[in-house]
Amino acid sequence: MDYGETEEHELIRNSVREIAADYDHGYWREHVENKTFPEEYWDDLARDGWLGVTIDEEYGGAGLGMLEMSMVIEELSRGGGQGGVIFVLTPVFGGISVQRHGTEAQKERILPAIANGEMRFAMGLTEASAGTNLLNIDTIAEREGDEFILDGQKMWISGVENADEMLLVTRTSEYDPSNPTHGITLFLVPNPAEQDAISLTPLEVEVPWFETQYQVDIDDLRLHEDRILGSEDGGLYLLWDTLNTERIGGAASAVGAGLRATDLAVEYANDRSVFGQKIGGHQAIQHPIADAYSEVMCAREMMYKAAWKWDNGEDASAEANMAKLRSSEAATYAADRALQTHGGSGFSADYEIFGLWANARLLQTVPITNEMVKNFLGEHELGMPRSY
Repeated sequence: MDYGETEEHELIRNSVREIAADYDHGYWREHVENKTFPEEYWDDLARDGWLGVTIDEEYGGAGLGMLEMSMVIEELSRGGGQGGVIFVLTPVFGGISVQRHGTEAQKERILPAIANGEMRFAMGLTEASAGTNLLNIDTIAEREGDEFILDGQKMWISGVENADEMLLVTRTSEYDPSNPTHGITLFLVPNPAEQDAISLTPLEVEVPWFETQYQVDIDDLRLHEDRILGSEDGGLYLLWDTLNTERIGGAASAVGAGLRATDLAVEYANDRSVFGQKIGGHQAIQHPIADAYSEVMCAREMMYKAAWKWDNGEDASAEANMAKLRSSEAATYAADRALQTHGGSGFSADYEIFGLWANARLLQTVPITNEMVKNFLGEHELGMPRSY
């Protein structure tokens, strides 16, 4: 495998770093407090072509791979704020899903609009009664001629208030134990926040984020069959294909967050003096930061390996899950060490450390819990009995 740095990769990193550098902690803090979308940031990403990094050139994208997208997400996350996570909703669930599984009409309508920043996506997947058990979802889509009538409820849905499209996971056939993967269908829901058949209820969470989490209630929503992504009853494999890229993108965001935490810890340790000496000169400060950095860099290698395998058409499931697992743990540890390095200042709103820790810790739980990742590895990689 060859996923070493190239001259093109260095150009990508430099360009993305320049964008991130223009948006400081104060910018992100304002958007978190006011729950407003970072329009200027988004426009800059679109202007320089990063929202379409994996979209084919014929649809206005850069035609690059998941490896390059991972580098973009990593650098945006390392630059501070929440720019890295932005990529999971629109360029992944929108761009990659539609490019790989959409009809030509869907591609022509959606992909150029994603690449130029005009279209944003949300993902309607999680349900209270199903949790991680996707096959147990209750959101139903019943066919009526060439239309479907959708009813159900989704939980913890982010980005829906700003979304032009929502990729909605439904059940179109009853669960059949003899054919468990059958019956899941993906729909593209236009302007979900403006639909009369959809109501949004805000959910209070403690994680500092610029978007609100919602309970999404769907009551007799009518969609034409041309709104199906992929095939009726055949959406589960399409979803799994996309979820691997979600794991990789989430890992890239965690790696960037871990490196951001390390950067801030080093900067503070080299500046802060106690008892006449820089605190970075004390092993009790220096060694934990070095440990955190090494763990983040190891997770980064697994993330790059997963992206390289995905780009080359190989099964990247194990690597994507391991990258998600280790990067989320490494990022949380790095943020924890940065918090400890800053002492009481780390809890001040004037610093970004505590918010960085909260968002890093979240990645151990979403988009899938680390415990479920270990279940996957134990069963599918190590050959042990199914544990759940």
